[in-house]
Amino acid sequence: MQSDAVAPGARERRPDVSGACNALHVATGAQVRHVLVTELRPHLLRFCASLVLLIAGSALGLVTPRLMGGLVDLVRDGHPLLGRTGTTAVWFSAGAMAASVGAMAVLTGFGYVLMAGTVERVIASLRERVIAGGIGMPAERIEEVGVGDLVSRTTDDVAEMTRAVNQSLASLAIGGFAVAVTVVGMALLDPRFLGVAVLLLPVYVLFVHRYRTHAPNAYLCQRMEMAQRATGILASLRGLRTVRAFNLQASRRSEIGDHSWRAVELGVWIRILINRLFGGINLAEYTGMSGVLVTGWFLVERGEVSVGVVTTAALYFLRLFQPIGMLVVLIDPLASAAASLRRVVGVIVEPDSRPVEVADAHGIPPGTAPGLRLEHLTFSYPGGRTILDDVTSEVAPGTVTALVGASGAGKSTLGALIAGCRPVSSGRVLIGTTDASTLTPGQRARAVCLVTQGAHVFAGTLREDLLLARPDADDTALVDALRRVGADDWVAALPDGLDTVVGERGQVLGPVEAQQVALARVLLVDPPVVILDEATAEAGAGGGTALEEAAWNVVHGRTAVIIAHRLDQAVRADEVWLMESGRIVERGTHRELVEQGGAYADLWAAWSRGR
Repeated sequence: MQSDAVAPGARERRPDVSGACNALHVATGAQVRHVLVTELRPHLLRFCASLVLLIAGSALGLVTPRLMGGLVDLVRDGHPLLGRTGTTAVWFSAGAMAASVGAMAVLTGFGYVLMAGTVERVIASLRERVIAGGIGMPAERIEEVGVGDLVSRTTDDVAEMTRAVNQSLASLAIGGFAVAVTVVGMALLDPRFLGVAVLLLPVYVLFVHRYRTHAPNAYLCQRMEMAQRATGILASLRGLRTVRAFNLQASRRSEIGDHSWRAVELGVWIRILINRLFGGINLAEYTGMSGVLVTGWFLVERGEVSVGVVTTAALYFLRLFQPIGMLVVLIDPLASAAASLRRVVGVIVEPDSRPVEVADAHGIPPGTAPGLRLEHLTFSYPGGRTILDDVTSEVAPGTVTALVGASGAGKSTLGALIAGCRPVSSGRVLIGTTDASTLTPGQRARAVCLVTQGAHVFAGTLREDLLLARPDADDTALVDALRRVGADDWVAALPDGLDTVVGERGQVLGPVEAQQVALARVLLVDPPVVILDEATAEAGAGGGTALEEAAWNVVHGRTAVIIAHRLDQAVRADEVWLMESGRIVERGTHRELVEQGGAYADLWAAWSRGR
């Protein structure tokens, strides 16, 4: 976003609210309506019942002003009220007023409860869908926009939408119905009173339109600035050591401060818009009341209506102040909620946010070790250079292939394409005879497992962490998986065994232990294809041997691709692919490549000297 404010006049600085680039999709009005209708459909009967109760409650609110006007005519001219005169009419009127107020409270209360319950259910479903959308979003898309945008939508925007809707929607319905039935009541008294309200309608529309023209975009851009601020904070915290090492504290603070100041500037602009709105509404209210009284005076002078009717009309118009004020007050939080809702629904309808489910796709049969075939794979990041260039090759069933080469040669990208973590730009990956693009996410997860060097240990017990891979596994299977990756010794030393809390706020696991947990998960999934992307790189000298053996235990009997950072991994592989500039330039066994005396032989010689 631009950081300069636009000056529409000599006395004010209007912030730029044109939007931001490199953000997740922001839903259109049609997309928001479609999602809301879909979520509301199961609760439509409950929602309609709440509307009927609220309308009935609003209609009962007209009883008291009408009886008050009748009392004025009773006292002034002796006109009967409710078919009675004198003290009896007063008592009957008081009873009718009390009954109408009580009935109005009951109907409005039940209507409010029904609507609030409906809204809570819809919001709960939206929260679940936005979380599912965020979890299912491709990693490259999150990398493109920054994790802060997604985090702010699933936290700040969801919270803002929930708070505003819970506090405002039922009040909006109550206030709207109150205005509608009151206007109808004024028309029934005398259409000329309604004319005053009609003449004032353009004033209300003008000020509300001016607010609605600027406020939603201002709120939306404020949310975007908050998202950019969150991205900067998260990036700085994650790379705190790097920030300190290169003395970047000042520049990072400045960047985050710019986004914070921009959010504050937008907040001030929003407050100016709100003050203008309320000023216009107050002007319309005072002008309207004056118009009703002046109109009533002329009508009474001409003998066309009674003083009681004018009193009723004035009370009706006065009764409009509260619901109109309520609606005006709600415009602000609802505008904020609308901006948040567009961002929340944007995650749900994010284009290509989840892989396409193909109904007739066949999964990889369990217990097999299929071959891999890469056909003309090409990949490049949006707006970037080509990372993989027409890669065609095969991995024989049940064999281990090592990918080696300099950093940036495309090894990790190729592994990610095989695992389905990134979409291919062109070409295809065959697992056995199955095109990997036709597998559903669940089928692919059971067919191919990717283990990277940065294994994550989830907060919770060790048992819960392992059961993520296979929820139906018993303790015997969990212990056996840990034993096969060499983790049985340190697991036995845990204070509560499998029930020990690990990860954040629990037992901190080192890089070796975390990687062993990740490898144990692979054994529990039992996939036919495994991709190890420098899965032992974080072990260091002390844990390297243990992790190497654990990795080979995992790939045994499976079709595997190992992205090797140590060439002794290539020695044990059935085949080695040497990659340069996104292409496979040499392939063969370790012995064959060394005997050829090519680039791999030079790499091996350098590695051997370093040993």
